[in-house]
Amino acid sequence: MKPSNFTKYPYNSVFKESEYETVAVNIMVILKRTGDKFRSLSWGEYKSERELDGNFSLGEKSFFDQVKPYTRSASKAVLFSKTWRDATLTVYPKKRNRM
Repeated sequence: MKPSNFTKYPYNSVFKESEYETVAVNIMVILKRTGDKFRSLSWGEYKSERELDGNFSLGEKSFFDQVKPYTRSASKAVLFSKTWRDATLTVYPKKRNRM
């Protein structure tokens, strides 16, 4: 699994607020375009990348700090929202028992 598997908007996240969900998607998009590997993204890199995107606000910092732990690995990302958990099922569908 890569960050690119988690760029779909994560509705109904553990925080239940769109600001957290938007920042989480922003982080995954940044990780995707900077190598598509999970890693700990710094606030400075997030800020620089978001400024390139436009529509950046310093208010994103408090949300960034809280969602960052969920964006360090696929195993953490699936805990952030059902949408992201379900994304892993698309990549690795469950095997059916054949009779």
